[in-house]
Amino acid sequence: MSFLTRQLSTAALQREKLKDYRNIVVIQVTVITILMTMEDLLAGIGFVDIQKWVYTLFIAFAGFYLLLLWDMMRNFTSNMLIVRGSLAWLMVLFVLGAMGENPFQRLLPNPRPFYIFIHTSLTIIQGYVISLSIRDIFARGGVTSDKLWGSACVYLMIGFVFGDIFDLLNLLNPGTFGVEIPVGFASYLGGVYFSYATLGGVDAGYDNMSRLVRNVSVIESLFGNLYLVFLIGRILGLPTGTPPEETPKPTPPRQKDVSPYE
Repeated sequence: MSFLTRQLSTAALQREKLKDYRNIVVIQVTVITILMTMEDLLAGIGFVDIQKWVYTLFIAFAGFYLLLLWDMMRNFTSNMLIVRGSLAWLMVLFVLGAMGENPFQRLLPNPRPFYIFIHTSLTIIQGYVISLSIRDIFARGGVTSDKLWGSACVYLMIGFVFGDIFDLLNLLNPGTFGVEIPVGFASYLGGVYFSYATLGGVDAGYDNMSRLVRNVSVIESLFGNLYLVFLIGRILGLPTGTPPEETPKPTPPRQKDVSPYE
């Protein structure tokens, strides 16, 4: 079980964080692109069985995203209970998600309780990873590449977390967005769309949403803006790549030589 542990030097750990942050950002952007555009693009070029194609692509990249989440978690903790437990937990979530949204054969007659469990779990896990990443990004030290990629990773992950929360609200109270959205992929797509529209300050177009959804969207907007404000202040307040505790002290002025004959 040595693959579960990660014992690296400081420099090697920084390189590993850079790789993990960068990989997750790429997967996050890919998943967002699939959710937002793939179905319409495939319909536009005449594909048949569009839902099967979108499902296959989404579940593949979603599984890779969960694996990268776990891999990144190992950068911040060596607690084997957390490492092993989170891996088993994410594997269960992936299997349940693949079974619930399978367009080839319906495997879960009533998937709503499983979706509630999945999105609640993802909210907790991603929230935990966000807290670890923020602590790492705002730790003492200079601005480095891994922290910049980590900042992008956290910002995109905030959108996914609130996307899960909005989907949960729709699962618990159907029609909470003012329109009837089917349970499953469509509901998650609606939650993620509304989440990133909120973060980006874009009108999502839901006029009859519930008061709870509006209030949660205000919380997301406030959290996202505060994160950006503190992040910009952090970046502008430090010299690039040079930790403040290692900043060289100014050299005192050289004393003028005095001749004994003066």
